[in-house]
Amino acid sequence: MSARPGRSGLLDLARAAAGLPAFLRHPVGLAAAGAAVGAGVRRREAAFLASAERLIFAAPDGPLARLLRWAGCEAGDLRRMVAADGVEAALARLRAAGVWVSAEELRGRAPLRRSGLTLELAPHDFDNPLAAGRIAGATSGSTGSALPVRYSWPFLAGEAAHELLLLASHGLFDAPVALWLPGPPGIAGLHNLLVHAKLGRPPRRWFSPSPAPAAGSGLAYRADRGWRVLRRLLPRLGPAPEWVPPERAAEVARWLAESPRPAVLKCFAGAAMRVARAAVDGGLDLSRHLVLAGGEPLTPERRGFLARAGLRVHARYAATETGFVAGACPAGENGGDMHLYADRLAVIASERGALAFTSLSLAAPKVLLNVELGDHGLLRQQPCDCALGREGLAWRVAEVHSPAKIALEGVKIGEVDLADLVAGVVRELGGSADDFQIWLGDGANGDARPTVVLSPQAHIEPVALREGLRRRLPALAGGGALAAALWCDAGALAVERLPLRLGPDAKVRRLVRLQRGEPAAGAGSGSGDALRS
Repeated sequence: MSARPGRSGLLDLARAAAGLPAFLRHPVGLAAAGAAVGAGVRRREAAFLASAERLIFAAPDGPLARLLRWAGCEAGDLRRMVAADGVEAALARLRAAGVWVSAEELRGRAPLRRSGLTLELAPHDFDNPLAAGRIAGATSGSTGSALPVRYSWPFLAGEAAHELLLLASHGLFDAPVALWLPGPPGIAGLHNLLVHAKLGRPPRRWFSPSPAPAAGSGLAYRADRGWRVLRRLLPRLGPAPEWVPPERAAEVARWLAESPRPAVLKCFAGAAMRVARAAVDGGLDLSRHLVLAGGEPLTPERRGFLARAGLRVHARYAATETGFVAGACPAGENGGDMHLYADRLAVIASERGALAFTSLSLAAPKVLLNVELGDHGLLRQQPCDCALGREGLAWRVAEVHSPAKIALEGVKIGEVDLADLVAGVVRELGGSADDFQIWLGDGANGDARPTVVLSPQAHIEPVALREGLRRRLPALAGGGALAAALWCDAGALAVERLPLRLGPDAKVRRLVRLQRGEPAAGAGSGSGDALRS
C-alpha cells in the first residue's frame, strides 16, 4: 500500500490538523473495542442494506446502481435476498448475475461491459460521499493507474478497535510497538501511526525504509514537513519517521532484542526476512517478540526461513481501498490464517479464487459491491476463542496472493506493466524483445527477488539497464516512485546476464515462473548483479 499526495495535499493537511485533536481526545479501550466489533457483526445485514440504500440506490446515476438495475435488482429485491439467505449468499447470487467490478474497471482502465450495458468509469465514481475523509492516499497503481482514497476519522477509529483486538488475541494488547514502514508521502506508515495513536499508545519508534522527500520535491516534501510539525504540536501522535534503509535491518532487530518485554514490529514481509537474517547474523534472540507482516505473501519458503530463525511472524491483510481487511489468528496454521474483519467487510471468492469485496460501513472510503482488487485467497468460516473470534469474527481468509502482481517491499506492480517498462528501456538501449526475460518465483530460502535476465548475446550492459530501470520506474503510476526507492535500495530487483529460458515452442517468453524453491539467478550466491542505489 503506497501513496503520494495529490494537488489538494496541502488542503488535506490543513483539514487533518483541524480534525486530529478531536480524533486523539478519546482513546479506544479494549472493552469498547470488543463491544463495537461484536455489535458490528450482529448488525452486519442491516449495515449492508443501509449502505446499499444510502450509497448505491440513492445515487441512481452511479455505476453500481446502474449495474444493479441492469441485473433487475432493486432495493426491495436486495432486502428479500439478504433476509432469505444472508449477505454472502446474496452477493454470490449478484456475482453470478453479472454484478461485480474488476480491478481494471474500478480504476477506470477499462469500461465495464455487460450484455446491453457499457459504463465508462473513473476512480472517483466509487468515492463514498458520506465519508468526509481527511487523510489522503492512493493505491500502488498495480494495474497501471493509482486510485485516490481518503480515510475519515470514524473509519480510522473503527480500525483502531480491530487492531487492539488483534494485539489482544496474541496477548500483546499493551506491548511496545515499532513500525518499519515508509514515511510520507507513503500512506502505510501514517495509517498505522494514526491507528495506534487512537489507542492512546503510539509506536515507540517509526523506522522508515525510504528517506524523507528532498527539499524542492513539491507537495511530497511539504506534506512530510507538515506531518513533522503536527507531531511536535501533538506529541500523542507518536514519533516522526527516522530513515533506516533495508541494509540496516540490524538496527530494527536490536530494538526488538533490547526491549525489556515482548514487543511488536509491524512491517512488510520482505522486511521481516531481513530482520530475521540480521538476528541470526548478530546472534539475537527474538523469539519473545511478534512481527505482524503484510504487503507481500508469507510463502511456505518464507515461513520456513522465519521459523528456523526463531522469529514469530503472523500475517496482516490490508488494501488501500478497504483499509485493514484481516489479522492472523494466534491459533491459525503457519501464521497466515486470518480473521476477516467481517463487521465492516463482506468478501466472496470466485471459482478461480479471486476475492471480491463489499463495504458494509457508511464510513468506508470507497463504495464497493463485489469489487475485485486483484487478490486471490481461500475463504471459510470457523469459530475461535481468541479475542477476535469471541466477537463473532468467524470468517477466515488464508493463502492471500496477487497472481498478476509483483509484490516487494509493500509495493505492488503489475507483471505486465513491469515487463512493458523493461521492454521500453531495452529498446532505448538498442535491444529487442528477444534480449531479456523476467524471472519470477521464491527461492529455497524464501527470497522473492525478481530477476531481469539479459541474454549473453544482447549488446546491452547490465549497468545501463539498471540505470534505465531506476530512471523509468517512477513513471509507473502510484507505486513506481516507491518501487524505485525501495526495490532498488533493497536490492530486491536484480539484473543479470544469463542464457534465456525458452518455452516448449522454442520462443522467448517475457515472464518465466520458476518452480517453487528453484533459486533465481545468483540468489544467495553473491554472484548476482543486483540493482542497488
